Parts: sequence; structure tokens; C-alpha cells
Amino acid sequence: MANYFGFIDETGVLHNDPDQRFFAIGLLKCEDTSALYEELRMLKNRAESKLDLERQAKGLPVKKGCFEFKFSSITRGSHEFYYDLIGLYFKFTKLQFCSLVIDKANPGVKIEEVFPDTWEAYIGYSKMLIKNNMKLDDKICVVADFLGKPKTSNKYYEPEIRTLSTVYNTTVLESHASLFIQLVDVMIGCIVLDFKRGRQPERKADIFKGKVCDFLKGKLGAQSLAGNFTKHQPNYFSVWEFNPKQK
Repeated sequence: MANYFGFIDETGVLHNDPDQRFFAIGLLKCEDTSALYEELRMLKNRAESKLDLERQAKGLPVKKGCFEFKFSSITRGSHEFYYDLIGLYFKFTKLQFCSLVIDKANPGVKIEEVFPDTWEAYIGYSKMLIKNNMKLDDKICVVADFLGKPKTSNKYYEPEIRTLSTVYNTTVLESHASLFIQLVDVMIGCIVLDFKRGRQPERKADIFKGKVCDFLKGKLGAQSLAGNFTKHQPNYFSVWEFNPKQK
């Protein structure tokens, strides 16, 4: 039996948007956050200091304490810090990461027929990811990226997630407040980028985001992140593309 913290983030949207074909949720399972948090905090401080110096050299204003690891914010000047971020995941070999990817172009994916709205779809897919990545005798406290509840819904994310037997508590945080959620953001960003590379080759990926994606693939020893696979070494890492036709 193990007790986990589970950090959740998402990327993309669940409604129809021609510019956002993919939706993904990631879950980072961690039994002990202490040593990892210390290293994440030191890495963030190094990145922030270097980027602040670069802004000063260019005569730009410095925004103290505003740095956040986000896949969408990877640049030439910051991308090597994202290598270090991913490296920390593999340094702590007990960490486990799993993700659920939805390709809305899949004819079997009929979100509007299964759920009354995209909010309940997000809750449902979150529960699906957690349930399929927990042993029956394990427990998890979920800390998810904040998404605003629609005023038209009477369902809150936290109590809905707590209905799972393996979940003993749930809360939400703004992503800037959690380096763990930021790590999940980067992981799922890499995964979705690789899906786009394979299925939307006409959409050219940013070169530095591509470098970070390829770095993650190299650490995993994986040819691709786009598809169903599970790696148990050096860390547990799973990508599950949801296909409703698969039973």
C-alpha cells in the first residue's frame, strides 16, 4: 500500500477548435515531495536569475518572481533549463507519470454525446486517468491545476474527484503556485507536440520546443511519444491515447 500526492495538469480544449485538435491530461504521482521540491526550487531560481540578467542586458524591465515553467513559454534562451527540469524527473526514480491523450479528429471520440458539457468531460477524463493508474490498496491526494467551474454547473471538481475510492482528498492550485504542476505541463506539452508532428506535419513545430520534446524521448529511449506505450525504466512513464472503440 502506498500513499501518493497526484499532480494534474491539462493542455488543449475539449470543445471543437480547429486549432486545438488534441486534449491531454497528465498525472504525476509522488510519495515524497521534499527532495524533489528543493531541487525544483533551486532550478527555478537559476533559470529566473539568468533570464533576468538577459532582460537587463537588453534594457528590458525585470519581473522578479514571475518565472514559471510552461511548455508554451520555451524559447532559445530558456530551453536548456527545461532539459534540467526533465532530468530531475528521471533523477528521482520513484516518480511515476501517466497521461491520457484525446484526438478529437478520431471519429470514435464523441464528447458531446457522452457528456452534457466540456466541464463534466474534463472531470470524467480526470477520473478515468486516476482510476486506471492506481492499485486498489493505494491512496492518492490530488492537486490539480485550477480550471474555473462554469456558472451553469453545480458540480465542483474536488468533490467529484473524491468520489473515487482511491482518492482521499483533492484540491486545486493556480499553476504558478506549484512547480510539480509545471513539470506536468511540460511533460504533456512534449507528448502533444509529438502527436502533432505525426498527424499534422503541415504545422511546423517551434524548434526549441521540438528540442525539449526530443530530449524527453532520448531520456525514455523512445522513438515517439505519440501512441500507447508504457516504460518502467528508468522511471514509470505511460501515454494512453483514448480510443473508445478499444474495450
